[in-house]
Formats: sequence, structure tokens, C-alpha cells
Amino acid sequence: MSTIVREMKAADIEEASRFLREHFYTGEPLLQTYAEKQQIVLDTNKRAYKESCIQQGTSLVAVDQSKDDRIVGVAYTGVLNAKELEKNWVELNGEKRTQFMDHVKYYLINIKRNAQFFEQYGVSDVLYLKVLAVDSALRRQGVARRLVTALIDVGRTKGYSLLVATCTGLYSTQLMASLGMDCVHSELYCDYKDDDGNVVFKPQAPHTKASVMALKL
Repeated sequence: MSTIVREMKAADIEEASRFLREHFYTGEPLLQTYAEKQQIVLDTNKRAYKESCIQQGTSLVAVDQSKDDRIVGVAYTGVLNAKELEKNWVELNGEKRTQFMDHVKYYLINIKRNAQFFEQYGVSDVLYLKVLAVDSALRRQGVARRLVTALIDVGRTKGYSLLVATCTGLYSTQLMASLGMDCVHSELYCDYKDDDGNVVFKPQAPHTKASVMALKL
């Protein structure tokens, strides 16, 4: 296999979307054991967001040159603004969460808000890694590390001062830590409950918590 990491282009969106359906959503700890997986895929597969990340020049793909540049890794990354995060949190906090996806959206925004990385690092914008995915057959072969390392270089080149990622599993947390990222906040899944007191997220071991990781660039 001959793999390179390059900037994601608009022409990659359709293939990248199929790739995420096959290699990300089915293994994402937050989404494990739930019947709504297909609904979640459709809901999060928003072309507008992906196009905005591509326009910013901050999203990357890993491609296998030996197989006609087939995508084997994806890093969707965009600029996150403090005011935008607060606005989105206020909107979601005021809504009743009746569907599983409502909880996923709220949980991911709420943990970022609780991390307070804008305040801690004194910045108003950060480079936020939203999705990191690798072909299930190629995991633990360094593809994810290459994507994040390249992303760090992209962030520095473009003048961003902070890279942030929410890691929903143990392995992604360990990867980010090995690349020098600090854990600024974490929350146990068992502590997040619905209005009836039921634990919402029950991923398989060893994924027991989500962690917000940050790196000064």
C-alpha cells in the first residue's frame, strides 16, 4: 500500500461520505448498540458543512495510490468560533431531547462548552477536528497519526493557535495524547442521562468517557 495525505477537495465529498458510512458510524463509540444508526448517518451527512471545511482548506484525506487513490482515511476539520459555539449550545439547550440523535448533538456541544478551552487559552477561534476515521482494515498502521500530524502542520501554516478534538473513545484519546495534545476536560458516559434518569450512551469497553483534547500550535 502506498498512502499519501492530501487536502480534501469538493470532488472527494461523495466518496468520503460513503467511506464514513462504512468505516466511521458503525464503530463510533457514541453510536454503538443503537437502532438509529442509519438515521444518524443521514442526519450528520450534511454537504454544506463539509463544503465549508473544504473551502477553509483544513480537511484532509489519506488515499491509497496503489488502488486508484481510494480514500482510506478522513479528517473533517473546520474553524470553531466561541460565539458560534455558545449560540448553538443555547439553541440546543432550550430544546427537548426526545430522539437519540438529539442527545448526541447536545452531548458533543455541551462537552466542548464545558471544556472552556476558549477561556483557558485566551482565543476566540480554534481549529476543530470534527471527524477522524480510518479504513477498518488499516487501523493501528499509522494512518490516523499521519492525518493528525499533517493537520497540525496545516493549522500552523494557516496561522491557527489551537487545535481541539473531542475524542469519544480510548484509542483516539491515546493517539492525541501521544501527539502532544493535553486533555482539558473529560466526562464519563455513565454520568449523562435522559430526563427519566436513564444512561443514554453505553459504548463497549474500554470506551468509558469522552475527552476534549487541545494542542497549542
